[in-house]
Amino acid sequence: MRMTYQKWSGKLMTDARVAAVQEIRQRQQEYEADPSARPVLLQPCEIKILMVTDGVGGFIVGSFGVADFGLRALLGELAVPPNPWVRFEVTKAHRRTDPNAHISDFRFDAIDLSQYDEIWLFAVERAGTEISESELRVVAEFMDNGGGVFATGDHEDLGVAICGRIPRVRSMRKWYWPKPGPNGEPVAPKVDGPDRHDTLSPGNDPGVQFDDQSDDTPQHITPRMYSSEPWNPYFHRSYPHPLLCGPRGAIQVLPDHPHEGECYEPSDLSASFTFDGHTTTEYPAGAAPEVIAWSTIRGGRTSSDVKGFLNPRQFGAIGAYDGHRVGVGRVSVDATWHHFFDVNLIGELGEPDPIKGIGFNATPAGHAAYEEIKVYHRNIGLWLAREETQKQIWERALWWVRWHPVIAMDVRPTYLSDMAALDLNELLRIGREARGVLSKVTSQCTVHWWITQHMLRPQFPQLWEEMRAALDPWQRVADPSAESSEEPLQQPVPDVVGSAHAEMSLDAMLGAAVYGVASQFSTPNEETRTRAQNINLSDVVARYLSHAGGLFAAHIQQQADKLGGLPSLLNREADSQR
Repeated sequence: MRMTYQKWSGKLMTDARVAAVQEIRQRQQEYEADPSARPVLLQPCEIKILMVTDGVGGFIVGSFGVADFGLRALLGELAVPPNPWVRFEVTKAHRRTDPNAHISDFRFDAIDLSQYDEIWLFAVERAGTEISESELRVVAEFMDNGGGVFATGDHEDLGVAICGRIPRVRSMRKWYWPKPGPNGEPVAPKVDGPDRHDTLSPGNDPGVQFDDQSDDTPQHITPRMYSSEPWNPYFHRSYPHPLLCGPRGAIQVLPDHPHEGECYEPSDLSASFTFDGHTTTEYPAGAAPEVIAWSTIRGGRTSSDVKGFLNPRQFGAIGAYDGHRVGVGRVSVDATWHHFFDVNLIGELGEPDPIKGIGFNATPAGHAAYEEIKVYHRNIGLWLAREETQKQIWERALWWVRWHPVIAMDVRPTYLSDMAALDLNELLRIGREARGVLSKVTSQCTVHWWITQHMLRPQFPQLWEEMRAALDPWQRVADPSAESSEEPLQQPVPDVVGSAHAEMSLDAMLGAAVYGVASQFSTPNEETRTRAQNINLSDVVARYLSHAGGLFAAHIQQQADKLGGLPSLLNREADSQR
């Protein structure tokens, strides 16, 4: 029996097994590529990304081709749809010359940026080749009009030429070195010395080498966890930021590197800038940037290890700004483009080491880590999309889950023609199933956000405000001292009731939405799909959401009535024991 070594799995497999796996993959690819195989699904929503890099020559040059500092692996990741209702369309732009770019000698003011959802900046060049005032103007207008921006550089001032003056980007990550920036921006970490940001994890050979950045061993990061009602000791859940939330939970790995940059939270949120006649407020009131994950620098290095001694500490690895809360675009920054370049993902070109030459693809453990990293990369594209695009994505996801075999089989025909017969138990049953199905394809954080922002908040604005503390864990508290307030504990029973029902409300809303769509679209055919493409699904489900709201309100009132006398009863019992 012949055996074949599969690099993607790191295991010996029989030739028959290899052929079977390849056949299964081919079948899946044909299914994804053939619209006739799934006639009822709507056309995926396209998220248009403008990806920009630069480099004036020498060793460090961003590239869309085959290169250690190349972005081909990332582009391959984005070419794979993150789920059935989204596709990424990437335009590759190089500030200099790259035969693999769609646009060379790129300038931001030479094209219409409004055609894109987001801009990704893999900025390489140091000080001396900064973008112009007119370029800053069109980028600022793009951001103020809802466009998303992702930006990263590396140690010292690598990347400052593009990013050093872009609003929000310039103050969420350190770009200036060896002196502070023109507006007091802090100095970025050095490339060497014991205070460098060295995240290398020892690999498969003794000691720590520079090219350990190309092996199958990632660094482990610490995501910020957000709790719903953190002051409530009875009911609360914790979530990572949506950028680090995957179908398998919080993402806790990134590629490692011997000298990274740093993300931070600015203390001054009052700045405004004028570029070529356009004035922009950097942080409109109501939202602030934050570090959402930290890297850990582990000490204990010896002089024989690469770059020598190292002081242990943590630093900001990823930063995020939710501008949608105040009507502008979202922003994400990363400590280094080495979390994205080929040399750190799929190995170093020409490397003779059998692991460091193929990176995370070398072993099953490495492959598993890489799959988590890919989710983070794709989450950037999903999270940064314009607010109107987010709504389109949600409606396609709702349509998809209605026709998923689990849901299509479990929806009961009796309720499709009689909304009044729908009770809360039935809505909760279908809602829980739908959340489970969606969470296998996208993250629980994303499903949570969709239901609250596109159904609960617009349909029940007052209820949303009442339950916001339990349903919006990512809302940053303006005054940190408010988190420790004891005021909510003075009335424990109502708070417990509200918290216990917060998550239940999401299931009820989603169940109502599924039944609302199913009642209008019961037959999976081309006529159904055509009709659905020309209708606003939010309008379709509005009546069912109102029905669910009434059932849910009645349920809460019943529970509150039952528990209303509990505090006085407990007090009487306590008094009798004294």
